[in-house]
Amino acid sequence: MKLKPLQYPLVKLPAQKDLILYLLKEELKSRRFFNGLREIGLDDSYFQPDFSTIVLAYTGFNDEENETYDFYFNLLEKYSEQIEPADESVMKHAFNVYIDLLTEKRRRAELAGKV
Repeated sequence: MKLKPLQYPLVKLPAQKDLILYLLKEELKSRRFFNGLREIGLDDSYFQPDFSTIVLAYTGFNDEENETYDFYFNLLEKYSEQIEPADESVMKHAFNVYIDLLTEKRRRAELAGKV
């Protein structure tokens, strides 16, 4: 079986960034699905996937502070509500989450005087 390569508008990303975007894409779809289940009264599922630790590590967040995870989960909530059942929509919002993560990392580095 031949896999169709992912298409990104205007940019070619390194393999590590491609992995992050893939994980974010899956996180958004999962979040949307489980939020739908929660709306009909089926919540607290142990089986909901969580890639937060690896996504945050690969984007350069080297802390395990609640603030960082809260920021990430808020991004997932925000963008999962906006996705449509089309691969292009999910990828667009995954890219938006990625950019927001990088922006937050840079903001924190500037506040700490590291940039």
